[in-house]
Amino acid sequence: MAASVKSLGAQVQAMARDWPQLQPSRGLGPRSVVWFGELKGLERAFHVSIEYGLPVKGRQDLYRVMPVVRVLRPSLTPNWEAKEEAPLPHVYFERPDIRLSPLCLFDPKAGEWDASMLISRTTVGWTVRWLAAYEFWEMTGRWIGGGRHEDAGVEKEPENAA
Repeated sequence: MAASVKSLGAQVQAMARDWPQLQPSRGLGPRSVVWFGELKGLERAFHVSIEYGLPVKGRQDLYRVMPVVRVLRPSLTPNWEAKEEAPLPHVYFERPDIRLSPLCLFDPKAGEWDASMLISRTTVGWTVRWLAAYEFWEMTGRWIGGGRHEDAGVEKEPENAA
């Protein structure tokens, strides 16, 4: 039997308890919410948005399939000469400004997140880990955050930073 979908109220309550610096606002559509606030990577704080809407039959908007996290500031910096990774690693590229592309925090094909889970207990922690990996990538050009690359179809294991 499938687990039940967490209500928006349950999501908002859990976020307020677990991450009070993330403040909820009305979402883009009905039955949706966007949280805004700061999360820290390794050394810097990043202002992020987390958009989520309850699943609606017949709608496949990304924010209704999974929480959509964007870094609002400081802007993510593409590295167009990157050899190991794309110009921005582990994002869902969106135009016109790829610096606002949603972060790729988990493998949707592996069923690592579903609407029965609390965003505050999954997505926010994954975001903090992504931000730390991004800062390391900025310094070294190496992505240590793990993840699967669509083109290769192979899971990349996190590397030890030590």
